[in-house]
Amino acid sequence: MSDSRILSVSYDETVSEYRRGALEKAGYDVVATTDVKEASRLLAAEQFNLLVIGHRFSAQQKGDLIFQAKKCGPIPVLLICDASSDPDLPVDGRVYALQGMEGLVTEVAKLLPLTTAA
Repeated sequence: MSDSRILSVSYDETVSEYRRGALEKAGYDVVATTDVKEASRLLAAEQFNLLVIGHRFSAQQKGDLIFQAKKCGPIPVLLICDASSDPDLPVDGRVYALQGMEGLVTEVAKLLPLTTAA
């Protein structure tokens, strides 16, 4: 398994594909979905090194995904935020949606640095 495997959960299919493309271009192995139940199933069935949760889900949905990730192992969680940063959610990092793909890739790299072969 790649040590740079990310599960990205976004509300919108277009946004999901855009985020996946940006992260793959940066060198990450990305599985993207727009379905919270599918994301929970994937977390239970497969191994990931980072969970990225989009900003348009309810606090309950975000909390459920975070709980599932932590139940499956020590998986860092990056929350994409809108005007509210959801300060009560126990995540490892936050990035504002307005920071765009560059901000997303920068914050992902802080939680999941890519290793390069010598």
